[in-house]
Amino acid sequence: MSGRQNDVALDAGRSGLEGLGRERRAAGRCDTESRDGGRRSDACRLTDAASFLDAVQARVAESLAFAADAGGVVTAGLPSSALVEASSLETLVRDLLAAGGKLVRPRLVRLGYLAALECTNPDDDPATTDAVVRVAAAFELLHLFGLLQDDVMDASDTRRGAPTAHRRVRAAAAQPDGPDAARLGDSVAVLAGDLAFALANRLVRALPEHVADAWDAAVVELVTGQRLDLVFAAEARLDEVSTRRVAHAKSGAYTVQRPLEIGALLTGESAPPAWLSRFGAALGEAFALADDIIGLWGEPAVTGKPAGEDLRERKPTTVLGLADSALDGELTRRLAPGREPLDEAETHAWLQRLDVAGVRAQAVARIAERHADALDALAALPQGAVRDELTRFADELAVRDA
Repeated sequence: MSGRQNDVALDAGRSGLEGLGRERRAAGRCDTESRDGGRRSDACRLTDAASFLDAVQARVAESLAFAADAGGVVTAGLPSSALVEASSLETLVRDLLAAGGKLVRPRLVRLGYLAALECTNPDDDPATTDAVVRVAAAFELLHLFGLLQDDVMDASDTRRGAPTAHRRVRAAAAQPDGPDAARLGDSVAVLAGDLAFALANRLVRALPEHVADAWDAAVVELVTGQRLDLVFAAEARLDEVSTRRVAHAKSGAYTVQRPLEIGALLTGESAPPAWLSRFGAALGEAFALADDIIGLWGEPAVTGKPAGEDLRERKPTTVLGLADSALDGELTRRLAPGREPLDEAETHAWLQRLDVAGVRAQAVARIAERHADALDALAALPQGAVRDELTRFADELAVRDA
């Protein structure tokens, strides 16, 4: 392609982006009006969980389409290749989303908003509804960011039963077993996570200042928790105080408590209800404990990850914190820096020892306790559909196998 032809291709891409962006944004909004301008009775009301989640997924799709359009301007006129296709950032993000997921965080944003209103029939004003949808979609993109980068940090081979993004890119390299291919795979996966993070922030750009501040604080909390996770794993620091702090920051808070609280802030209040924060904190801890049990004893066919992976990786999880106390530090000494990593047989033997020492039973009992604390907090919410849905959600997050 000549330089003139390349300039034409670039100009065409640029001229089409603005219009495409407008169309994508319109498609991602909750449809609260019919084509003739009248109010639709079956609109995307916040009380309709199914249509709300459809709108969230449409908004995420719009964001990824925007990324594809913007990236297409950069690559316009360039020849493609198998590696170029395999390293498409928006495709890696989209495929991870399509591989599964329960949309936990978006669902909790919606419930936090409804619970703060203490009402099951709020005003479905398009601007308010769209703000809740945008924040919910932003949380899902933030989650994808975390998964992509976490897989690189943990050198994980699989996620949701499929090869991780960095493994997919590495497999497409000319010499997939070489160090250059490994570095390329890791780098592209990090960029895919960066893209998801940028798209999440794009969605929250126009929020009220106090909501944007809460979002920023939640992001900082998440990445700080991830940093501590890495540092404590390197140190084999498995004491209960440290492991619970990590679990709160990188799992319980960003999965449960912060989506609820930020959803509540979208009502216009300056702070979320205290009872909602208590509910979120208790349920978040139960969720993190359940996650940690799954990380040790989960069935690979269900979780998409090898059993005992957290143990082999010396992850500072709450369950290993309980194990550290139950075994008087013996596990910490075995996992100390400089010691040989656990092989599959030794990992299995340690898992059996933890069971015999009552570690799993203790974790299950703590889940039940925190689950009960969460339900107690709901007493502040009037009986009704929202309280019933939050109760079901608490049951779902605390009692699960994946």
